[in-house]
Amino acid sequence: MIRTKEQGYLTVYMALVMAVLLTLCMTMIDGARRSAMRMQAEVITYSAMKSVLAEYNRELARQYNIFALDSSYGTLHSGAGPVSDHFSEYMNKNYEYDDPYPWTRSRDFIGTHPENCEVCGFMYLTDNEGVVFRECAIDAIKDDYGINAAKEVIDWASSAEITTADTMNVSFDMEDKDGTVANAAAAERSRRQAKRAQEERDYDAACKEAEEKGEPAPSPPDYTEVPDEYRSPVSKIQETTKTGILGLILDDTENLSRRYLDTEKIISGRMEGGIINVGNLGYESSDTGFAEEAVNKALFGEYLIRYMGYYGNTSEDDALWYQIEYIISGKETDTENLDQVVCMIMAIRAGMDLMYLESDNEKKSEVQALATAICTACMIPSMTPTMTHALLAGWAVAEARYDTRTLLEGGKIEFLKSSKTWHTDLDGALSGNIPGSESKSDTGITYKDYLRIFLFMCDTDVVTLRAMDIVESDIRLSAGNSFFRMDACMEMIECNADISSIFGSRVNISRKLRYK
Repeated sequence: MIRTKEQGYLTVYMALVMAVLLTLCMTMIDGARRSAMRMQAEVITYSAMKSVLAEYNRELARQYNIFALDSSYGTLHSGAGPVSDHFSEYMNKNYEYDDPYPWTRSRDFIGTHPENCEVCGFMYLTDNEGVVFRECAIDAIKDDYGINAAKEVIDWASSAEITTADTMNVSFDMEDKDGTVANAAAAERSRRQAKRAQEERDYDAACKEAEEKGEPAPSPPDYTEVPDEYRSPVSKIQETTKTGILGLILDDTENLSRRYLDTEKIISGRMEGGIINVGNLGYESSDTGFAEEAVNKALFGEYLIRYMGYYGNTSEDDALWYQIEYIISGKETDTENLDQVVCMIMAIRAGMDLMYLESDNEKKSEVQALATAICTACMIPSMTPTMTHALLAGWAVAEARYDTRTLLEGGKIEFLKSSKTWHTDLDGALSGNIPGSESKSDTGITYKDYLRIFLFMCDTDVVTLRAMDIVESDIRLSAGNSFFRMDACMEMIECNADISSIFGSRVNISRKLRYK
């Protein structure tokens, strides 16, 4: 038997190699544990943030398709505190182990638990003068309609005709021209009366002188003719325009809404007083071109038309019936808002109707003939052109009254009139007899189209603020939302979480999440 003597250097070599391998294995295991810990923290933090945002206000989403987290949760207290509590609760729930034997937790490969979880950043719907709310609304209407309707609104609102008509004050021009004629007629009548009185005194003196001389009385001279007192042919139109537009247009004003908003208690009043919540996440605004800005403005107006009420499309559950009219006019009562919008429509319609009358030679000749007769009778032929313009303006106002009534009744009116779409005659217009709107046209634009145009022409920031007034007032009427505030609704949150492991590792996660 041959015996071999084992060498000890092999054992030392293996010991050295095993030490290196064990160190490498432990390092890889610890690295895997840290990676798993970070991945778990990422997933749980994201899940907790999604759970927090899932608590969005249901009424806000149902009525206005806007998703935002009401940080007050139906109470008087709002802000990051209540939201942080919910976020921390979701984090702890996700890290809890459903194990009846707590001591087995040491067998967990990761062994992590949250130490500090909070919402450190937030952005409210009202931040940056309501731009966040407006962008949410634009996204909502894009999902519904796209941009085709917006392009149509832009074409209407930027047309040369409506811009021209909007700058006209036909009613004032009519009164001004009629007043000029009236003053001229009164001055001419006074001058002729004075001349006639002097002629009568001269004749009386001549008769008395002839009587003293015993001569026969002289023949009376041709006395200066004195015209009758001037009576304005557009007086009835002027009277009706001064008695209130709604009473002039609508037959039954008793059924109009009398609802009102207390603006001091809603978002616009709080903004004016500087007592609103402000987020700490900076808003990143993109510098869009003019075309995109115009499309977004039109889309926002279309959103308001779709989700809010207006005359002819009201809801008993709304704080105001004429919500779009409030956004355009900004008055506290429904009646005042509707009255102002109707005045705006009448102004545009009167302007467009006057433009047509000026281009219709037949109707203009009819007016000129009447103006000539009136000025001749008043012995002021030089005022015929002024009288003509006053009569044309009065006729245009009368036609505008018909147009506006038709629009409020749900009909359509051609934007540019023609002889076939003209409805009033001169005699009826001057007497105040406006025809009914029984015959509805299938072409033209509606009252809702005019509201679209007005929204596009209004200042965007003002429209946004008043729209938030409407949203806040409506949501407060729903169950459980009596303390609802637009400046308590978060659209974006930033959360921070510190995660610790029983093996001594720590990880910090900071993430932002929003509804868009």
